[in-house]
Amino acid sequence: MYFSTPQNRITAVLHNLFPRENQINPVACAGERGSNSTQQHVLAEIAQSALDNYPLDDLFDETVERVANTLDHDYCKILELRPADDELLLRNGVGWHDGLVGTATVETEENSQAGYTLLEEEPVVVTDLPAEDRFTGPELLTSHDVKSGISTIVGTPDDPWGILGVHSTTPETYTDEDVEFVQSVANILFTEIRRRKREAELEAQNERLDAFASMLAHELRNPLTVGQMYSQQLSEDPETDAATHVREAFDRIDDIIDVLLILARGRDEVCANGTVVLADVAREVWSRMNAPGATLEVDTDRVLRAADTHVRHLLENLFENAVEHGGGDVTVTIGNHPTGFYVADDGIGIPTENRDDVFDIGFTTAAKEGGTGLGLAFVRELVDVYGWTCTLTENIAGGARFEFENVGLVE
Repeated sequence: MYFSTPQNRITAVLHNLFPRENQINPVACAGERGSNSTQQHVLAEIAQSALDNYPLDDLFDETVERVANTLDHDYCKILELRPADDELLLRNGVGWHDGLVGTATVETEENSQAGYTLLEEEPVVVTDLPAEDRFTGPELLTSHDVKSGISTIVGTPDDPWGILGVHSTTPETYTDEDVEFVQSVANILFTEIRRRKREAELEAQNERLDAFASMLAHELRNPLTVGQMYSQQLSEDPETDAATHVREAFDRIDDIIDVLLILARGRDEVCANGTVVLADVAREVWSRMNAPGATLEVDTDRVLRAADTHVRHLLENLFENAVEHGGGDVTVTIGNHPTGFYVADDGIGIPTENRDDVFDIGFTTAAKEGGTGLGLAFVRELVDVYGWTCTLTENIAGGARFEFENVGLVE
């Protein structure tokens, strides 16, 4: 099992497919409508612009100009569907009369080319608009003396975002490559629209999660502070450990709040300036383990750049997992790894078929013994937030071995 912070490999692949040295001037494409290679180059340019994360309207403006020039047409437009108003807005375009882009609308009724296109499952080709018997107009086209063109849905018939259309004032005959070119452009635009929508939704979700985590931490810390204050007044009777257990419980809740905040807020919560002596924290965590028959062997001199609370919580979950699955007499070892450290045990180990699942929230093989399936999920999240990597392998002694690499170390 291996995990790390995800990387956008798709972007890298597309950058390799469409390197900058292959870019072309869209104006130079005019008059070369029959060249399939020219159309493929323009598709690559539009895809590259999408990858460069241009503002959406800038991408649209560039696209309509490229498509019009490539097909040597007078007009190109992107219509955005506005279901609430039952209309399509001329959001971006080239060649249209001044003042129309951003204001003109087209009805979604079947008697317009755009409305008809919304009902089709494939691009709509017009070779002679005045003689067209499937639909008329609309005025946007007739007022510009449009005679022919291609239009297609940006999206799908079941989930349309809008219409991409390219038009000419002269009757045209189109090849299959021309139609496929316009459809491919629409596909690129819809992919980018959908990606940015998902990113916006994720960002909003993260903001809600951050707000919820902050609220929860605030609400928990108020009664926690009161409890910690009054716990100091408990009896220190040497014959009972009640006061100690209560204070430790409160401290644990306080630590969990810190961990929840880092999981909700990500790397912004990471304390890059903190230092942790790994051996000292490991012994401290082990001293609180309820496992008198188990043994901890410390063979590390690592000093980590991390928050003490987070490292303690990570080790606590790993130690509890080893004792829970390895038995009361398990031996746990913490030692140095080339770019980090490892935690291993000599228990029964984790079956190969389960190694991809053990870090998932809710996964546990010890439900009958009270396992929640949260401990290793916390480990994974903390590792990702800190930018470390973790590999789960089999220990030489037969148990499980968690190897942490790319860890920030104090030399």
